[in-house]
Amino acid sequence: MASAAVDHSGIRLAEPKISDMLAVENKIETSINASESNLQPSPEEHIPAEESLSQGKITGTEALDKGYLKYGCSHYRRRCQIRAPCCNEIFDCRHCHNEAKNNICVDQKLRHDVPRHLIEKVICSLCDTEQEVQQVCTNCGVCMGRYYCAICKLFDDDVSKKHPLVCVMIFVEWLDQAQNVAWKMFHRKFHDIVHVMVYMMGS
Repeated sequence: MASAAVDHSGIRLAEPKISDMLAVENKIETSINASESNLQPSPEEHIPAEESLSQGKITGTEALDKGYLKYGCSHYRRRCQIRAPCCNEIFDCRHCHNEAKNNICVDQKLRHDVPRHLIEKVICSLCDTEQEVQQVCTNCGVCMGRYYCAICKLFDDDVSKKHPLVCVMIFVEWLDQAQNVAWKMFHRKFHDIVHVMVYMMGS
């Protein structure tokens, strides 16, 4: 309780409490410290412009690896889904589609498999952007599968499965081209042999 003091005029004045005086003193010190801190440069101002910009940047590797092994299904770990061209529905992979569409609960006339090579659209699992089949998302730049085959439309982050380095479809395509080359070589040789025989018969 504040004690009373007597002024020379005879009016009683209340003395201020010590706690009130301390509170005012603390406020003054706080405002002085705040004004001093405004005068000093912040630690961020000491960082060169190039460094401060690079602190907020995400490197290309970080963008590519975002969500690695966190998305997918029981068949594949990958960061995209497919839009099945046969029924225009979205599934995690072709196996998920086939399990759903060949289920015993589905009418037998409506059962079907997705033709994997006809898949044209994928949906990024991180940003939900639908796009043409490709390994890196056009919107967020994430790699949708570390293993990727553009012919088979195959994406997989789990590279421990030892996917063949040369896909079977690529091998078949290569074999077909090799046979064409071999046939052309044989045709040329055969043509040369016929010419030689005709020449010999004529002489």
